[in-house]
Amino acid sequence: MSSIPIPRNVTTSDGEGFRDLRLTLPWDVMTPDNRRFHPGRGHVLTTRYRQGKEAAYLLVMSQVKAPRPVFPVEAVQVSLDFFVPDKRRRDPTNLLKGLLDALEGVVYTDDKQIEALSWRKAGLDRKNPRVELTIMLLPT
Repeated sequence: MSSIPIPRNVTTSDGEGFRDLRLTLPWDVMTPDNRRFHPGRGHVLTTRYRQGKEAAYLLVMSQVKAPRPVFPVEAVQVSLDFFVPDKRRRDPTNLLKGLLDALEGVVYTDDKQIEALSWRKAGLDRKNPRVELTIMLLPT
């Protein structure tokens, strides 16, 4: 077992030595990385993207107890399961940036701490579309 203390709001997985945090966010906060280029101003984030990121941040804050961030300096692995609302084709990679940025300051200090990242389309759920996130502390 690692000598890193277990944060109060994080569960320990049996036998693995990992610490993990599980979060669920509704599909409504999913917004693609919609940067637009404006001559003279550079890349600008759209209003929809900024609002979605802020909503995701507030929902994450409501699910994570103090102290925050949970993992202030440790390397982490993030896994995302997307439960989509319909059968339309989507590119989940476009949704990752806003979600990972929304976790900054609550789950980890900086998304540079992510050393492993995985996602999957977990299924269709018309009544409760969502993304389920698992953030795990990587062993030292």
